[in-house]
Amino acid sequence: MITLAFLSLFLLGSIVAVIFSLNALINTLRFGLPYVSTPRWAIDWLTGNLNLKSSDLVCELGCGDARVLAALAEKYPAAKFIGLEIQWWPYMLARWRTRNLPNVTVRLQNFLTADLSAVTVFYGFFITAIMPKVATKLAQHLNRGAELISFGFALPGWTEVESITNPSGKAGSGSAGKQPRGSKIRIYRK
Repeated sequence: MITLAFLSLFLLGSIVAVIFSLNALINTLRFGLPYVSTPRWAIDWLTGNLNLKSSDLVCELGCGDARVLAALAEKYPAAKFIGLEIQWWPYMLARWRTRNLPNVTVRLQNFLTADLSAVTVFYGFFITAIMPKVATKLAQHLNRGAELISFGFALPGWTEVESITNPSGKAGSGSAGKQPRGSKIRIYRK
């Protein structure tokens, strides 16, 4: 009896895992955006170095499971936060993670069709292929003085005002004594 219950749970878990995996693959192929989380060092840098005010509206484009939004919302409770996610299962995780944060709204929406005119700070972690669309969208809709923070990839046609490399040199670092390689936080202003 216990063996049958265990096997049934294992089968159910396996089916759910296959469904999630297929959905992730289909959405990655459909939208060109895989689900990849921002690393901890970048979240720590953002929470420790952004100076958000109560007048700020921060939008995470492709918020995934909302780890960045939740960390920033807890650190800056007076600011407002919006997360936009196109895939349903990270969206559900994001809603769960931010359920007790009254200053966070998470929407199941393609950011390329969203009204972003009130946003003062943007954050996104994208792949190279989508960056031209992001650059065009933000050039059209950003207000002067708005800040864009990109993790990992450069925004074509924009000039960085600051670039931050992983200070620990871990995860993608070169051999000892060399400058760390890998992803950076890139900051742009309109």
